[in-house]
Amino acid sequence: MIPVELVQALKCAAIVLPIAFLLGGLGGPGTFWANASTHGLFAVAAVIGAIIAGAIVVPILLPWLPGRAFAMKGLIPGFVITIALLGWRMVDWGLPLGISETIAWLLFVPALTTYLAMNFTGASTYTSLSGVKKEMRWSVPLQIVGAVAGLGLWLASRFIS
Repeated sequence: MIPVELVQALKCAAIVLPIAFLLGGLGGPGTFWANASTHGLFAVAAVIGAIIAGAIVVPILLPWLPGRAFAMKGLIPGFVITIALLGWRMVDWGLPLGISETIAWLLFVPALTTYLAMNFTGASTYTSLSGVKKEMRWSVPLQIVGAVAGLGLWLASRFIS
């Protein structure tokens, strides 16, 4: 199942990644291309990290991740990859992070990771249709809010220095 979900996610990523790269060039102290090469590349790395966490790491670690809901199982890898990316950016790139940008990535990446993790409910022997519907009723609205709020905060952080 991992290759199927990964290919499906990468098809969407082929559209989203160039847009994220270009949006990273907006605002900021440098030129468009200088901003895109730092902030845009980080956005691309964050989306790819979320895809790896949700489509590869979650199904591999599924029996050992705590919680019954697949969305909850996706939270831990989502937060771990976000913290790792933010740390990598600060240490290796030397780019300071604003509070709004940090919160933006802490909302967006786990939202995407949990969404991708939920795609594996059909591959599990311990899920039921009623349980999946119940999980989707509470998790999908939270994922949408997290993704939209994260994207909005990130775009706002590009103009607020």
